[in-house]
Order: sequence, then C-alpha cells, then structure tokens
Amino acid sequence: MLRILKIIKGYIGNKKEEVNSLSNKEIDDLKTLIKSLDIRLKNDEISSEEYKELKQKYEQKLEEQIHLIKEKSLFRGLSYISISGSGKVTDSQINISGSGHVEGWRGGSISISGSGSISDEEIRISGSGTLPGDMKTEKLIVSGSFKANGALETNSFTASGSYKIDGPLTVHETLNLSGAGKIEGPVVAENAKLNCSGALKINGDLACFDAEINGAFKINGDVNCSKFTCSLEDKSSIEGNLICLGDIYIEQEKRKGTLTVNQIISEGKVYLEGVKADYVVGTSVKLGPNCEIKHFEEKTEN
Repeated sequence: MLRILKIIKGYIGNKKEEVNSLSNKEIDDLKTLIKSLDIRLKNDEISSEEYKELKQKYEQKLEEQIHLIKEKSLFRGLSYISISGSGKVTDSQINISGSGHVEGWRGGSISISGSGSISDEEIRISGSGTLPGDMKTEKLIVSGSFKANGALETNSFTASGSYKIDGPLTVHETLNLSGAGKIEGPVVAENAKLNCSGALKINGDLACFDAEINGAFKINGDVNCSKFTCSLEDKSSIEGNLICLGDIYIEQEKRKGTLTVNQIISEGKVYLEGVKADYVVGTSVKLGPNCEIKHFEEKTEN
C-alpha cells in the first residue's frame, strides 16, 4: 500500500500541466494504480466519489500516454507486417523468429529471416535482414547477412558476418565491425572508436575517434582519427592520406599483409611494417620490415 501511495503522489498534479512521456515502468505503475482503485473502494479506503474522480483522472492520463507512444513510435506509419514462424507485435516492439516482413517503416521496409526484434530503441537481426535507406535508430545489432538500402545513422552499430550499406554511415558512440563489409559512402564516427576485424571496404572518407583494425581494408578517401592501430593480414589500401592526432602503429600479421597510402601525417609516434607511402611524418618514425617509404621526417613535439 505504501508503494501505491507513492505512485499516487507522483501522478497528482496540476491539471494544466504539460503532458510528458512516461517510462515503461511508470506506465505499468499507472495501470497497477488503476486496478488497485477497485480494491481500495471495496475495502472502504476511498469513497465512491473519490473512486470515480481518481479512476477518470488516471485512465485519462493512461490514454494520453498511449497516444504519445503512437505519435512518437517508429511503428506509426506501418502498413503491413507478415511473420512466418513465430513472432509478437506490440505497440512498441516487433519480435520475429522465422521470417518476417515489415512495410511502411519510415517509407521503406524491413525484412528478417532468422530471428530479430524491432523497437524504437533497438533493432536486432540474426540470420539475414534488410533495412530501408535514410534509416535512423538508437542501436543496431546485426549478425549473419545484412543490408541497408541507403544511408544509416545510429548511436551504436555492431555488425558481424556479411554486411552492406548503400550510402554513408554515421555513428555517434560505438562502432564494432567483424566479417566482410562494404559501405558505399563515407563513415562519420568522430566520437566513436572503430573496432574492426575481417575485411572492410569504404567508398569515401573515414573519420573516427580511435581506429583499431585487424585484417584487410580498402578506403577510397582519407582517414582522420586520434589514434590508429592496425594488424595487416592481407593487401590493404588508403587512396588518400592517413592523418592522426596521436600515435600510429601498423604491423604485419605473421609478416603478411601490406598497406599502400599516399601520406601518413601524425602528431605522435609512428611505427610501420609492410607500408608503402610517399611521405611519413611524426614525432618519432620507426620503420619495420617490408616498408617502402620515399621520404620521412621527425618533427619536434610542441
């Protein structure tokens, strides 16, 4: 009963107060509160007048919250959902196990074969899946085979297996890639650390906070970061320049793997193996095995 009284205090306020979105827990508490009114009336804890007033008040608030959820939900424009296998559809989430197709999502469609879940906060796909272009989501986790039919923007992106994005990729916090991937546009992740293993191709520039790459990659543009660490396992290339505010460490895995780049410009220390470049500069430059550097220089730290 103490918990119910605390909930009541949380919902009693000025009737003219602006309607704000409640969390899922707060909405569940509101539903519990409505159900408890019948018990309280039966136990003579409230009068019939109080019962009617409170029930009307709380049911109205619940209705307002449901309206807000529908207004803000990514599901608002859905026109068609099909699930083959098993699944669950609620106001805030779609779960698919088997195969499924969702139409009307931001003017596009989502398909999943395997298992997955879709909500305002997160999209998770295991098996194979396709997302529409110009997609924005808080968190995206995919494994198996994945494709985005255009630009993608997310706070957190984790991909493993085979993935392709037909446009630029913008990531604000976390970027973890493994397997074989192709991104048909620049990658902008200035506040995120890139963790990458496998094979990666980017048709554009790469901008990230830190980059840690293991495997092989091809970047058709410049790379800008604060720190760059790489273990080369196959032939790799940067069509533009590697520009770094901090240290650069590039090594060959079992003396295999090479990197071709125009220029390497660092404000920190540089160690290279298997690198071919026209020009390298850093506060300290050390060349390991299998390097072909036309010119390098060391500059004094400020």
